[in-house]
Amino acid sequence: MQVERSERRMSYVLEYILRKYGVLIATIVLMIIFSILSPRFMTTRNMLTLLRQISMLAIVSTGMTFVMAAGGFDMSVGYVIGLVNITLALSLKAGFGTFISLLLASLTGIAVGAMNGLLVAYVGLPDFIGTFAVGSIAYGLKMMITRGNPVMLWDAPKSFLFIGQGFLGPIPFPIIIMILILIFASFVMQYTRLGRRLYYIGGNPTAALYSGINIKWYRFLSFIISGLCVAGTSIVLTSRVGSGQPLAGEEYLLDAISAVFLGMTMFGEGEPNVPGTFVGAFLIGMLTNALTLMNVPYYFQFITKGTAVILAVMVSIISRKKE
Repeated sequence: MQVERSERRMSYVLEYILRKYGVLIATIVLMIIFSILSPRFMTTRNMLTLLRQISMLAIVSTGMTFVMAAGGFDMSVGYVIGLVNITLALSLKAGFGTFISLLLASLTGIAVGAMNGLLVAYVGLPDFIGTFAVGSIAYGLKMMITRGNPVMLWDAPKSFLFIGQGFLGPIPFPIIIMILILIFASFVMQYTRLGRRLYYIGGNPTAALYSGINIKWYRFLSFIISGLCVAGTSIVLTSRVGSGQPLAGEEYLLDAISAVFLGMTMFGEGEPNVPGTFVGAFLIGMLTNALTLMNVPYYFQFITKGTAVILAVMVSIISRKKE
């Protein structure tokens, strides 16, 4: 009898560890495997390159985390990154300077987030339809403005280019930006009224409503935050490539949703959380980075990421059922 209890206890502990830290364990195991398969993978240079590559994904995924914590989705992020990218490039090209251009880019992201929030939270459109429609409008606007042509920034201010290309010592500046945003967002989600109420709304909207929480207002705010994070991603992207690209950012939608779902399988027991989202973004970026180093065809990278999302969603559903 004592042996059976010990075995059950050990089984429960292992199940708990795998359920809560499975993605983190898988990430560490994959890092070991990739370091064996490619000697260049675990070098300091490549790790810094990897973190710089995922900085933009981590930022936009952080905004998606707020929306999904409240039980929603933002399907517009990929197209809006491109719209902010074009807005920022045109502002710089017109000679508005770094500060004004960054302000206009941020306001563009906030404005689109507000539009999403109004349509979803107050008008009552389903998240998928409302945000996808707004994304479609953003796509149409950026193509109408540019006619599909890039906006080159040959004489961009050095202060602007530093955002995406600069270094603080040996650390690329985009990594610093990412870390600061992750720390602040994690604090807001865990220790402020806004974060707690977003979790209440996402967990049980009916109970949140009867508790006196203004569900519409907080869901509206979550989309505002998502729009601001989209602007942050676009600012880093524009600075890094030194141009406005009409098709820029479209790949970030699937990756951002994937990062949040992967993060939901750890730390938060099936809930979106910022540390988990970062691990999810790191895992996605690591897969792309390692497969590229090993000269694996690009289409296999999409297959790998899609498989990772399916597994993450399955684990998240199982975790919720067990809870």
